[in-house]
Amino acid sequence: MNRYLKMLMGQLGIETKLFLRDRASVFWTYFFPILLILLFGFVFNQPDSIRLGVAFVDYDNSNASRNLMMELMRVEVLDLTPMESAEMYVSLQNSEKSFAIVVPEGYGKSVAAESPVSLQALYNPDQQQVVQIVTPILQQMIDRVNWQLIDREPLITIEPQPVRPVRQDYSYISFLVPGLIGFSLMATCLFSIGVVVVSYREKGKLRRLAITPLPKAIFIAGQILTRYFVVLAQALLLLAIAVFMFDVSIVGSLWQFFVALSIGMFAFISLGYAIASVAKTPESASGIANSLFLPMTFLSGVYFSPESLPEYLQPLVAVLPLTHLVTTIRGIFSHGESIIFYWPQLIILTGWLIVCFLFSVRNFRWE
Repeated sequence: MNRYLKMLMGQLGIETKLFLRDRASVFWTYFFPILLILLFGFVFNQPDSIRLGVAFVDYDNSNASRNLMMELMRVEVLDLTPMESAEMYVSLQNSEKSFAIVVPEGYGKSVAAESPVSLQALYNPDQQQVVQIVTPILQQMIDRVNWQLIDREPLITIEPQPVRPVRQDYSYISFLVPGLIGFSLMATCLFSIGVVVVSYREKGKLRRLAITPLPKAIFIAGQILTRYFVVLAQALLLLAIAVFMFDVSIVGSLWQFFVALSIGMFAFISLGYAIASVAKTPESASGIANSLFLPMTFLSGVYFSPESLPEYLQPLVAVLPLTHLVTTIRGIFSHGESIIFYWPQLIILTGWLIVCFLFSVRNFRWE
C-alpha cells in the first residue's frame, strides 16, 4: 500500500512540475481567468456601470417639456444628455448615443389642452438590443406621466415580491463570480486533459509509460489529482480576488460550496478523459473540446440566467453539466442555499461523471 502511495505521490509531483514548466498552460489556467474577473469586476462593480446613453432634444422648451426631462433624469439606468438636433444626429451616427427622444414644438400647449401629442424616438439600427431595453423603460415612465397629467391613478398595478430575501449588497459581480469559477473549471478540464493526454499519446509517452513498472491506474490517478489541485487553486484565487477586491460576500457554507465544486471538477475531468479517449490528434481533441466549450459558455448561465433563453434551447440547457454546476455553486455562494436543495443538479453531475468515466475506461487507448 505504501509502495503505491509513494508512486502516486511521485506521479503527482512529476505532473505538477510538468504543468508549472508549461508557461502557456499556467497562463491560460490562472492569469487569464484572473484578468477576466478583474475586467468584469472593474466594469460592473461601479454604481453607474449599467447606464444607457440617451439624447434629449427639446424643440418646445416649455415648462412641460422641462418637467418631462426631469422625470427622465430620475430613471437610474438612463444617462440623459440634453442636445441640439444636429449634435444628436451625429451622436447617433457615431454610436455615442444609441437612443434619442425628441420633444416636438407645441408639446406644452397640447399637454395643457389635454390633446394627444407624440414624442419622437430615434435610434441607431446597430443598437437594437439597447433599443429593446430602453423602449419599455421609457414607455413605463411615459405612462406614469400620463396618469399624473390626467390626475388619475392606474387601476391595475404590479407589486414585485421576491421569493427570498434580497441582499442589499447583491450586484452583478456577485452573480458573475460563481459563473466565472465554473467557466474556468470547465476550460481547464476540457483543454488541459483532453489535449494534453492526446499529445502524450501522439509523442509516444503513453506507450513508454505502458512498459514501465508504473501501473496505469497510478498514472491516471496522478493526472486526475494534479488537475484537481490545479483547478482548486484556481477557484481559491478567483474567490480571493472577488472577496478582497470587489467586496463580494460568500453567503452560504464554504465547505458545501467546495463539495459541490469538487463533484463538478471530477465530472469535467471525466469529460476531459472521454475526449482523450476518442481524439486521435491534439488538433481533433481541441476541436471536440471547443464544440463542447462554446455552447456551455453561452447557454449555461455563466453571464446571464439561462431561463431568459428561448424555449427551444431549454432541453439542451438542461443536459449541459456546466448549467447544473453553476446553478448549484451560485445558489450556495450567493443565496446561502443548502447543498441538499440542489440534489437533482448533483445527481446529473454525478451521472456525467459515471458515464464519461465508463466511456473512458472502455475506449481509452495507450497507443
